[in-house]
Amino acid sequence: MAIKILSVNEGDVSDGLIGNIFASVAEWESEVIGQRTKDAMRQKFREGWWPGWAPYGYINTQKGDKRIVVPDPILAPLIKQLYELYATGSYSLLELARVMFAKGLKSRNGKIISDSSLQKILTNKFYYGVMTWGGDEKLGNHEPIVSKTLFDQCQYVAAQHRNFLIRKRKWSYLLRGFAYCGVHETRLTAEGKHINSKKNPKISYYRCTNQGGCSQSYIRADLLEKQVGKLFKRFEFSPDFIELVHDKAKDYFEENRGSIQSEKQGLINKRKALEEKRNKLEDLIVDGTISRDVFKRQHEQLEADISQLDDNIKDLEAKKNLDVKLIDEILALTRNIYQTYLDAPDFLKRHYLRLFFEAIFIKDHEIAKVSETPLFSELRRQNSCRIRLQMLPR
Repeated sequence: MAIKILSVNEGDVSDGLIGNIFASVAEWESEVIGQRTKDAMRQKFREGWWPGWAPYGYINTQKGDKRIVVPDPILAPLIKQLYELYATGSYSLLELARVMFAKGLKSRNGKIISDSSLQKILTNKFYYGVMTWGGDEKLGNHEPIVSKTLFDQCQYVAAQHRNFLIRKRKWSYLLRGFAYCGVHETRLTAEGKHINSKKNPKISYYRCTNQGGCSQSYIRADLLEKQVGKLFKRFEFSPDFIELVHDKAKDYFEENRGSIQSEKQGLINKRKALEEKRNKLEDLIVDGTISRDVFKRQHEQLEADISQLDDNIKDLEAKKNLDVKLIDEILALTRNIYQTYLDAPDFLKRHYLRLFFEAIFIKDHEIAKVSETPLFSELRRQNSCRIRLQMLPR
């Protein structure tokens, strides 16, 4: 006789076993569904459609059987304006956040956008039409908010900010690192101070950092910066030097333009070859010579290659535009140093200061002397850069 041994907890054990089986099946099913979802999103990306939630400035909407993204009618114009303002080079991210907040560009919780979030917006290729998904890039079917040229101009400005070591501060001080005390020869620091009452707006000042104190009083930043600006009014490049710079700039531009044009033509030729290959492939599927799977795989690859070539061609055009902008700045500087300095944004002014001065010494609220850079001294020695009116204080 068979004996069946029952546990007092047999019901609990069987329920637990069944529960575990169901949980395992559910987990497996979830993984399968997840993989199917990923595959579907990847396929949507390959077809040029954004597979996820709309980035900031866009909204998700339905178009036929596809869920697509379109520019937000309220936020998209503000993001374009954000790019346009940053491209001028006149704003730090902190300043830009305040300006755009006043115009209505806010974070999702209604607060001022952080500088790190602004940086992400300004470096997101999606806004000029390129999608990034899983490490891959593709030209999307969505409507861009900004042009590739405007996007590149913003990257150029960001690079200049990094190159010239301009930190994003609440207060921007042009002469930080250049201004020194004429008594102790210690570096001046800069800070904002309330006058008479904290209710009054802060005014920026420079002051001596000598540990034993200094007899010199604070000097207002705007007044000192005007004095430094007037130094450039005395500078004048010689006609021979201007002509030399002009010729070199012209040679550089023509050589670069020729190189870009040659590279661009090569890309155009490659694109034409791919288009011909695509046309032949389409003829084969119409004739029934190849299978749908083969056609689909090869056609997608050709479309991706053509899209990449289009991006490369746009990049070359943007590079040419940036070269023009740089050369224009160089030529303007040689023709009129003072006006070019006045018109330049602060990060570029600091670059010009580095070209001419290692230190500027202040005594009794006036420029007492300057320490020239070796480059400036050599230009003066060769009479390539002359000082009008009176000599610089030395």
